[in-house]
Amino acid sequence: MGTRDLLSDAEAYALRHGLELCGRLGDGTQGRVWAVRGKGNLIPWALKMQSSAKDFRQERDCYLRLLDHGITELEGFHVPILLRADEEFLAIEMTIVTRPFVLDFAQAYLDFPPDFSPEVWEDTHRRWSRRYGEDWPRVQRLLGALEELGIYYLDVHGRNVAV
Repeated sequence: MGTRDLLSDAEAYALRHGLELCGRLGDGTQGRVWAVRGKGNLIPWALKMQSSAKDFRQERDCYLRLLDHGITELEGFHVPILLRADEEFLAIEMTIVTRPFVLDFAQAYLDFPPDFSPEVWEDTHRRWSRRYGEDWPRVQRLLGALEELGIYYLDVHGRNVAV
């Protein structure tokens, strides 16, 4: 499909749904996030435009799982609430959350963990542990709670899992 122009896609999506783009919230390898609001709404929410259909479906399905369980917070971390997903635009609308939070589920696995060797898992957990220091046990509890829901979260860094 080539490289998508995510800003043009976001503008077209906003026009179709009567939304106003209010500024960019973030960029990542899988997409871009803007604050949006509807006409007459004072409180904005987030619009994420995904780069690929695979990442869109993965993230949407994780948010649907969380929504099905009524989860807005997990182990003290705020979780965005899915408001709308649009497969044509690869767009996800969700609430904006404050710290501590967990977001960006495009690299998560549903129902089955990735098939990593024990050595890779050890190295990964050691790296995450160093990254979070004294907050690592708290992040571990969050990851365990996600796994209980069948969500195996791999994109563990300060922009996605913020304490």
